[in-house]
Parts: sequence; structure tokens; C-alpha cells
Amino acid sequence: MTEICLVRHGQTDWNFNNIIQGREDIPLNDIGKRQAIDSAHFLSAEKWDAIISSPLVRAKETAKAIAEFSKIDTIIEDEGFIEREFGEASGKPISDVRERIYNDEIIGMETSNQLMERAFHALEEIALNHDGERIIIVAHSHTIKAILHRIDPNKVNFRTSLNNACANYIELIDGKWKIKAFNISDHIK
Repeated sequence: MTEICLVRHGQTDWNFNNIIQGREDIPLNDIGKRQAIDSAHFLSAEKWDAIISSPLVRAKETAKAIAEFSKIDTIIEDEGFIEREFGEASGKPISDVRERIYNDEIIGMETSNQLMERAFHALEEIALNHDGERIIIVAHSHTIKAILHRIDPNKVNFRTSLNNACANYIELIDGKWKIKAFNISDHIK
């Protein structure tokens, strides 16, 4: 069995202001840094074998906090877990483009199917390379939703809310993925 915890990065100013944030490299704000520590403290109660992060700074800052608390020396960066390319929606208020995103109507945006294929392929590579291990992957809202939706579309879709710094547990048993729990965030103050 391989177990993976998909962790959403802590809050950024763009998250706070409800602005679409795709591949822009926005750092955590002060609240996001505290959320990363809360998440790190929560996850340090369990034993983990590796930490993998999206290359964007907000994910790397969150992963660094988790690594310190979990006493893991190396953070592996993986482009496969980068946030969705939102095309012309990037930098716009979420309320202005939400429905067009859900309907894949944004020019230059990575479609939902493209995102699911990319993120799930990256997940399967990690599972292959870390068979039987417990792994933390720090990523982004849409990237995590894409993976969870691909595993169980009846539980999670792109409209599902995922809080900043939440934990989402999945496992691979006998070649079959299962969502154990998602959007765990009671530990975030």
C-alpha cells in the first residue's frame, strides 16, 4: 500500500483577495505562513518517507515548514504538480470567471481533462517510484481537485472547496486508488 497526503499550500494575498492565481509565483502571506506551520505540526504526528512539492514558491514554502517539523531533509520538486494554467483568467476576480472556468471556456486555460491527465500521470509516477511509502505532496487547489476527481468523481469535482493548507489523504492498494479523506483543515487556526 502506498499512502499519499495531498496538501494545499497556505494562503497568499491573491487567495485572500479572491483573485485567480495560476502559475504566477505568489509567496505565502503572514496568514499562509502560520497555516503552513499549523499543517506541519498536524502532519508531524505521522511518519512520512518523502515530501514532494510543486515548484511554485507558495507550495515550496509550505513544504519547507512540513519538512522541518517532519524531520525530512530533502524536498523533491515536481513540475507535474504545478497549478493549472488559467490563461486569460489569471489575475482576475474569481467571481468574474468562476463559471467560465468550470465550463472550460477560458482562452489559454489548461482544460479540466488536460489538468487531470497531467496531475494524475505525475501522481502515478510518484507511486511507482515510492511504492509502499507514505508521501506528502504539496500542491494547489485545482491540481489536487483534478487528482481527487480522477480517483472518485462522485466525491470531488472542480466546484469542491479545498481550504488553504488542508490535508487530503489517498491510498493505492492493489493498483486501485481510493480517497480516504479530503479537505481536512480543523487543525488550521
